[in-house]
Amino acid sequence: MTNGATRTRVVNWYVSGGIVHAPTGAQVAVDVDPVVIGRDVGAGLVLADAEVSMLHLEVRAGSDGVVIRDLGSTNGTFVGSLRVQEATITVPTEVTLGHTKLTIEPTSKRRVEVGFLDRFGGLVGSSPKMRRVFSVLEKVAPTQLSVLILGETGCGKEVVAQSIHDASPRKTGPFVVVDCGSIPPTLAESLLFGHERGAFTGASERRKGALAEADGGTLFLDELGELPIELQPKLLRALAERKVKRVGGSTYEDVDVRLLAATRRDLGVEMNAGRFRSDLFFRIAQVRIELPPLRERLADIEALAVTLCERAGRSEQAPAVLAWLAQRMGGYDWPGNVRELANVVSVAATLADTPGAIDDVFALTRGTMPSVDGPRSAATAFAESKKQAVSAFEREYFRDLATRAKGNVSEMARQSGMERHHVRAYLRKYGIDKNLSD
Repeated sequence: MTNGATRTRVVNWYVSGGIVHAPTGAQVAVDVDPVVIGRDVGAGLVLADAEVSMLHLEVRAGSDGVVIRDLGSTNGTFVGSLRVQEATITVPTEVTLGHTKLTIEPTSKRRVEVGFLDRFGGLVGSSPKMRRVFSVLEKVAPTQLSVLILGETGCGKEVVAQSIHDASPRKTGPFVVVDCGSIPPTLAESLLFGHERGAFTGASERRKGALAEADGGTLFLDELGELPIELQPKLLRALAERKVKRVGGSTYEDVDVRLLAATRRDLGVEMNAGRFRSDLFFRIAQVRIELPPLRERLADIEALAVTLCERAGRSEQAPAVLAWLAQRMGGYDWPGNVRELANVVSVAATLADTPGAIDDVFALTRGTMPSVDGPRSAATAFAESKKQAVSAFEREYFRDLATRAKGNVSEMARQSGMERHHVRAYLRKYGIDKNLSD
């Protein structure tokens, strides 16, 4: 058992694997973990075809057949005369990449061992896909392997990274987070590697970079796909040699760091477009964890909501919150994923003591401002209590959000699952929009 995880009954998950047959006679088995096909030497199936992109196609087992997905290739992926972006293969099919014709042969369905865990660290879920994730995390966390965490915004990628760190031998060391999407390009090298005093204008003192700060622990690079291309070979060298040189420095420092990274970008597309280096990708993606969006694991919402109420110190409100979610949000697909659910549950749990107020949750958590100019009904004790509860929650929520995001409105929008203009409207409403940036 790992890091407080619990074990329950086995959940069956059936997928259709397959075999990819190449013209050279090579065969590659297809399982639930993706197989990448392309010219890059790091690909699972390497093709010596100049018309094939470095990372051209991804193939994996799915519930209904073998799923193929083009990775933003230059010349496309074709089934017959039809160019496809993503397709599910259910019968032996010839797929054309450049001048190469591959045959993808699905096999019969088989049961995938998804494990017993229904949580791992801060992650919760008993759906087959999440249990599969937990099973992999349980095996990977104690190792030194680099892990690339993939998934849509709001799926919990940073929670995965923190949970890996907490279940690893490095748990007593530092856990350093760098959001590559918020680094000014001119300061990116200094932030990662540090700088010497006087190395550039404004460098008034010698400072460590993130790699040195994470020495003995874990460095988590969030939004890795945003890392400037000119910095990528330097990061690759630092990871390979386990040494860093500060900006303006002449000597190298040893660093002992485990690297975890996350991205919502399709790095296959980024690599084919020349915006991300394939050698860095394969160095970081020794293990790839793909988090399913919440819409693909709706059965986990109940356990997630109960856990979120507990973490908010309002576990007694969980029954009311669950009842409201079932009644009002049953057909919702949660585009903001777990982060959006957390926002909804937080507001619902806060307002659950006020009869009827919980029905305002859906509008409030999407930034819809209540009208202050329209006609108002006569003041009542209920209306006043409701208004005060809503205002108190909003003020506390956005003050805390501004603090956590260090005043960056783009980061606040990312964390809250709201549009920036909605975030700014709330900040103005409560007078906490000073000294903020985009």
